[in-house]
Amino acid sequence: MQSSAASLMYTLLKNRRFILKVILLVMAPTVLLTYLLPKKYTVTTVILPPEEQTTVGLDGFSLGELAGFFSGGMGYALPLMTTLGDVYVTILNSRSLIDHVMLKTGYLSTVENLDERYEREPYTALYLARKHFRRNYKATSTSSGFIQIEVTTGSPEFSIRVSEEAVAALDSVNIWVLSQRHAEDNALLERQVSAADSALSATAAALLEFEETYGFIEPDAVLTQLMDVLAEMKSRYLAATVAANAARSGIRAGNSASLSELEAEAAAIRRAIDQIESGTTAGNLEVGIQVDKLPVAILEYARLRTDYEVQLQMHSVLSISLRQAQIQESGIHSTLRVLDTPGHPGWKSKPKKLLIWIEVFLATCFILCCYLMARERWHALRREKPETWSAWNDLFGEVRSDFRRKRR
Repeated sequence: MQSSAASLMYTLLKNRRFILKVILLVMAPTVLLTYLLPKKYTVTTVILPPEEQTTVGLDGFSLGELAGFFSGGMGYALPLMTTLGDVYVTILNSRSLIDHVMLKTGYLSTVENLDERYEREPYTALYLARKHFRRNYKATSTSSGFIQIEVTTGSPEFSIRVSEEAVAALDSVNIWVLSQRHAEDNALLERQVSAADSALSATAAALLEFEETYGFIEPDAVLTQLMDVLAEMKSRYLAATVAANAARSGIRAGNSASLSELEAEAAAIRRAIDQIESGTTAGNLEVGIQVDKLPVAILEYARLRTDYEVQLQMHSVLSISLRQAQIQESGIHSTLRVLDTPGHPGWKSKPKKLLIWIEVFLATCFILCCYLMARERWHALRREKPETWSAWNDLFGEVRSDFRRKRR
């Protein structure tokens, strides 16, 4: 190792004049070219991911979860290991948004006058401009979840304009998505309110038919306690069913174990309700009332009365949620928050002259070292092993003769 380093040092010092001339010959044009390169300016914009606008329905359940209880779910679940920042970064890098930004800002006229050169082929001009745009445009998601947009052009004012247009396009896409979601939620809620109204009318008619048959029953302490127990159990059953349907539809986060637990809880509550309403208390069910000794009319009245109250509560909650959703749809606002607005960068971003000089200098030194060491080895081979050198020399002569023009 020491002999190799010493021989390299000796070779470099012996050829110091040659090395100095080559470095000067390479670095002088490089420095001149870096001053002739056009300046470019990079404008950086940082924005917060748009927020989710949700409407709260029953006991902390969102509007989508209520819809999932009635219709099998309509959640907007994201793929695994994907955040809202990743979704909107994909939108920013989409072809449609880039084309919209280029057409709005007149980007084609700044790239070698593509709009005039390909006047009869607009799609070709748009394709070439898009390739150039992507080299100077970058939208990424930071580790903290923010969205970062970098635009590089030859003018800081034009970079600011392109950045502002990209943010405005993302904002319009966000508002469009929110309006579509609210429209779908409202349409679904209207159908569910209609279904809840029909169920409420059916339970009310059944309760009136019972009173016409058996007369009005004045609730006593036992009946009141029984109805309170049934109402509480039916509310718990409804909450467990809503949570299970929301988890199954992807509206609420949860694994298979929690889903199985919610479904088992809902099934157990449903069996307990059926046992109470049928007048049997088999198993370990204890409600504080001897249900099997109550008259059938009392149990039927308790069932109808609690069904009516639960349906009335559900109809009221859905009606309130529908009114809230309609208010939100009429007042949709942008949830895009710009943390770092597009502004003058203060200094050019390209070319980085010092970095170019260092890279060219190091590359030149490396190539010179390789060339000098190879030349020294070649001369050593010529001196120490003349038979090998003659064989190589003959081979080179044959190769040169292959490329010579044959005489006529």
